[in-house]
Amino acid sequence: MRGSHGKRTPPELANWLALESPDWKPSYPFPGDIRQPVVDALWEAQRALCVYCGRRLDRDRPARVHIEHFRPRSSYPDRSLELVNLFLSCGPEVEAGTPSETCGHAKGNRFDETGCIEPDYPACTRRFRFLLTGEIVPRSADDAPAGTMIELLNLNHRELRKDREDILNLIDAGGLDRADFVDPVSGVAQGYAHVACEHLGTVIP
Repeated sequence: MRGSHGKRTPPELANWLALESPDWKPSYPFPGDIRQPVVDALWEAQRALCVYCGRRLDRDRPARVHIEHFRPRSSYPDRSLELVNLFLSCGPEVEAGTPSETCGHAKGNRFDETGCIEPDYPACTRRFRFLLTGEIVPRSADDAPAGTMIELLNLNHRELRKDREDILNLIDAGGLDRADFVDPVSGVAQGYAHVACEHLGTVIP
């Protein structure tokens, strides 16, 4: 599980929320001029990676990226505009017309306060182990929420496992290192940077 760094609240969002009055209340979805700054802030905090699986996101293809409400709007309508509850996730499509089978789309509206792990990096990533087979497992055998998140997000999907296996094998063969996954100037990360950094005993800055 990838997780997110701390977020900065875009001034556009703060100003829009401050317009609330007895006659008008802001609601989701965000209007276009507010949505983009929110996406930009989440993109920066997540270093351009999906908050769940860690694949690189493509902002230019909206169908493959969505604003994920960690606590679902259906159960937590009062948190639908809180930046702390918002993340960028894969989906709802992996390619034109093909629904995503992982991450936010797989999770849907399923959520449990005691059974889900807050996507805060690096704490959440450290609750998992990435095996050389590409499989992700709870770091501790008695960490039930870690097992729940793997199931909810379908993090052992065949494509995710294959990607992680290939990366870990290349690292161990000396073909990749930390510099291949994190740009020290822009802070932008390549896909599965959290997996690589965890394997190398470091973190995404």
